[in-house]
Amino acid sequence: MSSSRDQIIYQQIDAYVKGTLSDKEIDLLWEEFAKDPELLERLELEVGVKKILADKASATSKKASVHSLPNWVWHFSAAATILLVALVQLFRVETPTDLKEFVVSTIPADQFEVADGLRSRELMISSADSLLNLGFAAISSGNEEQAMAFFNEVITNYNEEPYASKAYLNKGIILYNDGEYTEAISSFKEAAQRARDNRMISEKAFWYLGNAYVNIGQPEEALTAVGEAYNRDGVFRKPAFVLYQKLSYDLGKVDFEDAEGVSSGSSDQN
Repeated sequence: MSSSRDQIIYQQIDAYVKGTLSDKEIDLLWEEFAKDPELLERLELEVGVKKILADKASATSKKASVHSLPNWVWHFSAAATILLVALVQLFRVETPTDLKEFVVSTIPADQFEVADGLRSRELMISSADSLLNLGFAAISSGNEEQAMAFFNEVITNYNEEPYASKAYLNKGIILYNDGEYTEAISSFKEAAQRARDNRMISEKAFWYLGNAYVNIGQPEEALTAVGEAYNRDGVFRKPAFVLYQKLSYDLGKVDFEDAEGVSSGSSDQN
């Protein structure tokens, strides 16, 4: 089939999954399935991705697995200066904290970017969207090689936003989880640069970029990336703050003595 014909069929499959096709349109679509049985595999993948996303939406929202401060720290104080003092105590315990304790060990599957069309009944799905969905389906079934092929196809054939940044981010996640941190850094940097106007994608890219830099022993670069994630004031703000302070402490960039003095001085005045 031609690429334009492909796109029409994939849009019909998306509409079928969403339940918006008429009976006549469904009959015509199944005629296409009869002509090209491989389309049935595409339908199965689209349905599978839709079910996965539906299960995610109905479940409690999960965040990336990171090591953070105990909950009492966040409830103990809303003031940043008091939180800094708590961080000082955490960093200065007799058994020094390892920087690796503050980074993501494995990025969960719910961090992959998929087509916006699967999250909205109003949006039509494009060929690039479909490839992103197929990549996610491949990841969900444990086929990383196939997933990478789909994401690379998006980058090669649909070098525009938001598709390219999503594909680069997804590649970075796969590489990160495989321990290929240097390669992951290249993908995360590309995603962050392309998603300059997309706060959610750029925040995610910078956060995992910082984590990747930590894993290859480049704390200065990690500090910059984590700071960018923190400045986007999104879901990674708290873990980014903790990791930023830990990196700053290890690099000697924060005078915690002064931070404690300011905090205690303020308390005395009150």
